[in-house]
Amino acid sequence: MLIADMDHGDFLLRFYQRRIARIVPVMLLVTLAATIGGKYVYSRQDFASLGANDMAAVASIINIKLLSQGDYFTLSPDAQPFLHYWSLAVEEQFYMIFPAMLYVVWRLPMRPLSSIIALCAASFLACAVLTKWAPTYAFYLLPTRAWELLAGSALAIRRCEGCSLDARSAAFAAPVGLITLAAAFVFVKEGDRFPGWGAAVPVLGAALLLASAHPEGTIGKALSHPAPVFVGKRSYSLYLWHWPVFSMVDYHCFAASGATRAILKIGITVAATLATYRWIERPLRSYLNARQRRAIAFSGFALTAATIGAAGYEIHSNNYFNAEPAQIARGGIVVNAGGQDSVVLIGDSQGSMYGEDLARLAREAGFRLNVLSVAGGSELPEEPGTYWPDVRRFVARDRPNVIVLAELWSAKFGGDSDRLSHALATVAGLADRVIVLAQPPIAPEQATREAIRNGARPPFFEKPSESEARARALGELEEAAVGDVAVLNIAPTLLNEDGSIRIISRDGNLNYHDATHLSDAGVSLVQAALDRAVVVALRNRDARGRGGPITAMPENR
Repeated sequence: MLIADMDHGDFLLRFYQRRIARIVPVMLLVTLAATIGGKYVYSRQDFASLGANDMAAVASIINIKLLSQGDYFTLSPDAQPFLHYWSLAVEEQFYMIFPAMLYVVWRLPMRPLSSIIALCAASFLACAVLTKWAPTYAFYLLPTRAWELLAGSALAIRRCEGCSLDARSAAFAAPVGLITLAAAFVFVKEGDRFPGWGAAVPVLGAALLLASAHPEGTIGKALSHPAPVFVGKRSYSLYLWHWPVFSMVDYHCFAASGATRAILKIGITVAATLATYRWIERPLRSYLNARQRRAIAFSGFALTAATIGAAGYEIHSNNYFNAEPAQIARGGIVVNAGGQDSVVLIGDSQGSMYGEDLARLAREAGFRLNVLSVAGGSELPEEPGTYWPDVRRFVARDRPNVIVLAELWSAKFGGDSDRLSHALATVAGLADRVIVLAQPPIAPEQATREAIRNGARPPFFEKPSESEARARALGELEEAAVGDVAVLNIAPTLLNEDGSIRIISRDGNLNYHDATHLSDAGVSLVQAALDRAVVVALRNRDARGRGGPITAMPENR
């Protein structure tokens, strides 16, 4: 289509109008539907992550966003409904570059096909080399995946140049392509060796099939049968729907049988695909492809994508309170800025997991909350790479009534109680009252949705070594809690009478987001004790005295 339109002055606009009509309506529909579904299926933390991925998905940069989250094959798939959008993002990034590049290549003295094949080979070589050293980058990024799209481009150019396989060659290439493609399903495996050299197997098989395609051949007739054509026409909608549906069914029904989940996944996916193709994909593609509707296509895409992206930003901001390092000295995330009293939350991701609960309490009780906690960081004095200087700068200026401090204590200071005592004393000197939240019990590896789907069942016990390290850290905290420092031990609320961890909540959700972090369901178990500790500290802020331990109340168990 590009080659046919290249002599027209508006060939680029025409190309992008076609791409919008083909890709955008279903993509935006599925993105919106998955966002709405995520509101009712996911925990707050995972819903916040979905919001961030919303923005990246509609901006076609989710492959780069996922790059920061880790290996495609090790991400928690049931909490990533847009995980499959990485390939759509690579494709759209390719479309931003390729038309103009083809326009230049088409006018070079050398054959366009030779230029495209050279670019394809360079991209493939980069893919093979980078897979060895940085497989996640090789998997997600356009330069190392462009060769797969360029292979198809080379086939198209070859056909436009009037080249095709003769009947004898086609009769040989078609079954070889089919066998090669089938072999890819068997021998090409997931893992850190993919894409690499192995990705050439399915691409070569597909290329041979396309190059030898002839409606009169045996394979051509089979692929032209109404059944595969029916599936092929709906494959884009099927591709977009299948992963959000599979993810959310696995997430919500993690304790259900594999057969039940399979029936739900396939049934919902097929129904959504058929309805979308009939009422959204096909009619809107025809409507938006008309030249006279170009302005509607471009403006409609921009407006809808911007709206979904803005909604994603709000979802992320309102469901997970985690400060950026650059915000700390300026007060981090501020909730209820006009509140008379002030509370500051500092810590690592252990602190951030309480951000939403404290934000709610700030609005209800009327105090101002400053969230300074940073996931993956440390805000304790004298720790390597700590954000403490910025924390101290703000807290010394603001002089809050209460500081809530939460860290993964068993991993701090290497068990040096003197350094811990000094850190707490330093923090205590900057507020009327300091509430130190002890860390929750650490969940074992088998206490995950995936493990439960695979047959693991309660009771789940903390590893003895981790239980001992946590208990030792708690003892050091309580020993260091002098003056106006109080320790809130939340562990009793999260343990059953037999010492096992309360992994599954009464409503069937998990109380844990991962091994060391509580979900919003888990935070709700300790919410009453934390809220009471903060409110009491604010009421009694003028009564200075020894802190001592605070324990979760029996009624919260």
